[in-house]
Amino acid sequence: MPPLEITASDFGQFGAPSGTFCLVTDEPGHRAIHCRPGRYDRVLHLTLPPEVNLGELLAQHVPPGAHVLVACPGRFLASPGPRELGDRRLVVLPAGSTPLTAGHVRYLLRTAAHTDIARQEAVAGEFFDRAGTTERLLITDDDAGTEAEFDLDSPDCVWNQQAGVLDDGEQQIFPPGKLSVTAAEITAFSADARLSGLTGALTLRGWPIVHRGADPDDAPVQQRLFEALAPLVNVPVRLDVTGGLITSVAPGQPSAAPVARVLEELLSAEPLYRTVWELGFGINTDTEIVPANCGPNEVYGAGHGVVNLGLGVTPTTRFAVAFLMPRSSLLTSDGTALLGARKAVRRGRMQRVAGAGCGCH
Repeated sequence: MPPLEITASDFGQFGAPSGTFCLVTDEPGHRAIHCRPGRYDRVLHLTLPPEVNLGELLAQHVPPGAHVLVACPGRFLASPGPRELGDRRLVVLPAGSTPLTAGHVRYLLRTAAHTDIARQEAVAGEFFDRAGTTERLLITDDDAGTEAEFDLDSPDCVWNQQAGVLDDGEQQIFPPGKLSVTAAEITAFSADARLSGLTGALTLRGWPIVHRGADPDDAPVQQRLFEALAPLVNVPVRLDVTGGLITSVAPGQPSAAPVARVLEELLSAEPLYRTVWELGFGINTDTEIVPANCGPNEVYGAGHGVVNLGLGVTPTTRFAVAFLMPRSSLLTSDGTALLGARKAVRRGRMQRVAGAGCGCH
């Protein structure tokens, strides 16, 4: 397979190109990717050795002010601290907790180069503006008839934006495109940290994602769990939630009974999975789902945004599980669609078809 050709200045996450663009890969990636500078002065392509952490590499080998993209499949990377990062801008492909192939990495690099960052900035701004003026958010699945509400006055929520343009000294996931609310800072996960303002019924119907920790022995179990949950792509499972805790699991139709049983067994085996840790909102409308256990699927935004649900955080729990919910909608308290399925549907008493033909040709 010939090397993937990418152009550094195509990645709009970094803002205006200037100075040095640094691509950090593992050794196979060094041979498989060729990066042109575009409007940057130069490209620095570094290999991250197994014995070196990312912060050390940045501090010792990457010039100040550089824009840095990291893609190291199979490698768990700790976020560098402010002193190590300095004024560099850093984006990292989450490629350690799920089994990304070289093909997945190539696809994600290609699509990220065409991501409309200005649109993401606008969507994120509108989202936070509208969310800031409503008392609660509603998550609905019109097909299943389920609804849950999230009280925005609930305590200890942390809102996160992994989308739009970076500033100096900031870091972000790659590809960009996720907004979220978590129960606390990510390092503070515990049985008491949950989205206590979330109550109602949710319908899971979309791709699952199963993240593991750094122990490679967990990989076979991770794959089996993903395969057992994968039928959620086609069949619905209902979760009843009270105060951020999952109280019951039920199949939305008879064919969903096996996957509902797997999920109930997971919750029973480890009660911490009953804690709703995160509500995520994918807003990347320039990428498609990777049909596999792929962590970057969490940014998938379809055409009008996708709600996702996060349970567990490694290493406190053995796995962290996310569920995409592309048939759900996120609404303000007055019923205005912020994102999701309802945003994609034109609503009103009178709908017009713009076409010049008749129905008999």
